[in-house]
Amino acid sequence: MDGDLTLRYKSRRFVNVTLKWFLLCGCALAAQAAETSKVLQVLDGDTCVLEDNRRVRYLGINAPEKGDVHAEEAAQANNRLVGGKKVKLEFGKQREDRDGRLLAYVFVGQILVNEELLRQGQAHLFRPIANRYKDRLFKAQEEAIAAGRGIWAKSADRKLAISSVHARPDKGGKENLNDEYIVIESRSDKAVELTGWTVSDESNHRYLVPNFVLQPNAKVTLRTGLGANTTSELFWGSRVAIWNDDHDTVFIKDSEGNLVLVHVY
Repeated sequence: MDGDLTLRYKSRRFVNVTLKWFLLCGCALAAQAAETSKVLQVLDGDTCVLEDNRRVRYLGINAPEKGDVHAEEAAQANNRLVGGKKVKLEFGKQREDRDGRLLAYVFVGQILVNEELLRQGQAHLFRPIANRYKDRLFKAQEEAIAAGRGIWAKSADRKLAISSVHARPDKGGKENLNDEYIVIESRSDKAVELTGWTVSDESNHRYLVPNFVLQPNAKVTLRTGLGANTTSELFWGSRVAIWNDDHDTVFIKDSEGNLVLVHVY
C-alpha cells in the first residue's frame, strides 16, 4: 500500500512539474511573439512604418488601397489611432510576408487597432484571422455594416448576403464547374440593380455582372462554368475553378467600386 501511495505521489508531482514547465514555456513564447515600438509613419489604412523603418501590415483586415474608394479616409483613421504612438505588436504563425513586412495584431494600450478599424468601417475582414480574435473581429465588422459606417455607407440599404458557397462539386470534381457556385440573396423589399457590379475572390478572379436586377427577397446562383443566364442563375464563364474548397473570401462591389459585401468562409 505504501508503495502505491509513493508511486501516486511521484506521478502527481511529475504531472504538476510538467504542467508548470509547459506554462512557463508558453509564457516565454508569448513574450517572444510580442514586441513594442513607436510608429513613425502611417502609409494607408492597414500599414504603418516603425521608427526603425520596419513596415507593419495588420493581420485579419484589409483596407482600401490608394486610388480605391475610401482609401484616404481609412488612412486618416489609422493615423488617428497609431500615428506617433507606442504600439504593441502581436504576431501570428507567420511573422513576415514575402515583401518583408511584419504581420501583426496592433495594440495601442488596450485598443486592438485591427478591431477598431473594422468597427469604424475603415477596413474589412481578410484571412488569415487568428482564432483568438476571430469572434471579436467578425463582431466589429457586423457592427459597422449594420450602422453603415465607412466603406459600408452605401451597403446598408442593399441588404445582400451570401446564403451558400458550394465550392466542392458533388460529382465530377473540379471539372464539373457548374456545380461550383455561390448563392447571392436579397434581404430587401426593394429590387437591387446589379448591372456592372463585380464578384471576386482572394486570388482576384473577377466576374462582371451583366444586365441584371435582383428582385426583392430573391436569390441568384452564380455558377462558375458556362451557361445561359436566367432570372435566377448567372454563369461566370470560367474554364477553371474559382472558389477554394476549404477557405476563401467572396467580395462584391457595386458599379462605382463601393464594397457591398465580404463573405469569409
